[in-house]
Amino acid sequence: MSVASREIRKQAKAWFSNNEVGPDEQTRICLFLQAVKGINAAILAKVELQPLDWMPYKYLHNQYFKEIELSTLLGKATSWSTNPFVYMDATNLSLSVWQETDASRYLTGFFELNADFYRYLALSHAFMSDMRLLPLLPAALPLETPFLSALRDIEEENGRQIQTQIRLLKGVDVGLEHAEKERIINEQRIIVDALFDRLLTTLCSLEQSVASY
Repeated sequence: MSVASREIRKQAKAWFSNNEVGPDEQTRICLFLQAVKGINAAILAKVELQPLDWMPYKYLHNQYFKEIELSTLLGKATSWSTNPFVYMDATNLSLSVWQETDASRYLTGFFELNADFYRYLALSHAFMSDMRLLPLLPAALPLETPFLSALRDIEEENGRQIQTQIRLLKGVDVGLEHAEKERIINEQRIIVDALFDRLLTTLCSLEQSVASY
């Protein structure tokens, strides 16, 4: 993680310690995470039509349905904003998620054991391991509201999925040298970190950005 990303997370943690996660914040967070999970689900839908070995299929199948389930749950738990500018900003960020991850490259054709498949695994791993909001919230904050409870469910499930992802990233044979694999993982992490930084920056400056409404 870059020095700039660490500083943004530090500022976000300070912001959350003095501000509630209200409807505007919930809306921004929900739409961002739904964009991420929408990408993952759209890509993973291919496994239902593709012959795969049982264990990889079982893992990817489970992840596919979990992404849909948790995205729907979060949407149901969100107290939605009434500010149209929040939706405009959130939509622009969601479009950036699709563009900057180059998600469309993974949507065509079937999975093959090649560099693109490994790049997708690295992207999915970065989504789940690097985008963590709960550690930025006050430790004493109760997580019993519908939104925070759904957010906790997502991050706990991400933690479970990460273990399998790590095994796949280490063990899958896609014809790449170890150094190239590490380069791809780091490349995807940089992209995801930058997107998450943009979400946090928007949240931290929320009062200023919507004050004119």
